[in-house]
Amino acid sequence: MRKMIINVFPGAINVPLWSGIEQGFFAKRDLEMEIVYTPNSVEQLTGIAAGKFDIMLTSIDNIIAYKEGQGEVPADGDTDLFAFMGSDDAFLCLAVQEDIESFADLPGKILTADALTTGFAFVLRRMLALNGVDENEIEWMSTGGVLQRWQAMMEHPEQKGTLQVTPFEIMGASRGHHVLARASDVLDAYQGIVGGARVAWAEENADDLSGFIAGWLESVNWMYDPGNRETALDIISENMPQMPREVATGACDVFFDAKTGMRRDGAFDVPGIETVLDLRREFGPAPDDLHGPEHYIDTRYLEAAKGR
Repeated sequence: MRKMIINVFPGAINVPLWSGIEQGFFAKRDLEMEIVYTPNSVEQLTGIAAGKFDIMLTSIDNIIAYKEGQGEVPADGDTDLFAFMGSDDAFLCLAVQEDIESFADLPGKILTADALTTGFAFVLRRMLALNGVDENEIEWMSTGGVLQRWQAMMEHPEQKGTLQVTPFEIMGASRGHHVLARASDVLDAYQGIVGGARVAWAEENADDLSGFIAGWLESVNWMYDPGNRETALDIISENMPQMPREVATGACDVFFDAKTGMRRDGAFDVPGIETVLDLRREFGPAPDDLHGPEHYIDTRYLEAAKGR
C-alpha cells in the first residue's frame, strides 16, 4: 500500500474520509490515508506549497488565491495548485451570538474570519453588503479555521459572529448562537470545498490521485444509503467523541441531502466557481490577474477515477 497524506480542516464534514478509511474504500485502491488537520488556511496552503502533504480538502478560493500570488501570506515552494474534484458548497452560514437579532445590530461589532483576504471572508462581506451593512463599520478579527472560530465565539462573547460550516452552527445553538443568514440565501451558485493538489505532484502520482477520488466517491455514495446512517454516526462519534449524536445526525442530514448535499459524482459547479471568481474580483487585491474557471481545475483525474 502507498501512503497518501491529506490535509483537512477539523469537523464532521470529514466523515466521507473517515468512512472511506474504515470501510476499506481507499485500501482497496492500495492507498493508506494519513490525515493531518490544519488550524487555518495559511498553514494549509503554505504547507502544501512546501510539500508537507500530498493533497488537501479546501475552498477553491484558497487555491485561486495562492496560485495567483494573492494569498494571506507569501508561500515558499510550489504554488502551481489546482482542484481535481468538487465536493460541496461548504454549507456556509453566518452564525451570531444570542444578542444579535438582525444585520442592523452588527455595525461596531466584532466579526471573525480565517484569513481576511481569502476563503470565505468574501462571502461574508457580500452578505453584509446585501443587507445594508458597511464592512468598514465592522471590527474584523482573524481567529483561525472553523473549529478555532467556533471555540473563540464560545470563549469570547464580544465576538459577535462568523461564517461557519455545518455542524458548528448546530453545536453553537446550545450556547444561544443562531443563524442570521445562509450563503445559499444570497448566492445563486457557489463552489465551496474541493480536492486540491500541486500540478507537478498530480502528474507524478496520477494513478494514486484517481484512486483517491474513486475511494472518496464510493464513500460519499455509501453515506447516502440510509441503511448505513447508524454506522456513519458511529464513525463520527469515534472521531469526534465530544459531539452529541443528535448534532451528528443533523450534520449528516445536511451533508447528504439529496438536492443540496455533497456531490456524488465529484463534478465541479462551474457557475459556482464563476461566483467565487466574481467575489475575488470584487474584494480581492488584483482582479485583472484572474482567469476563467478552467484555469484552476483539471478533470482528467476525476474521469480516470470512473470505474475504479
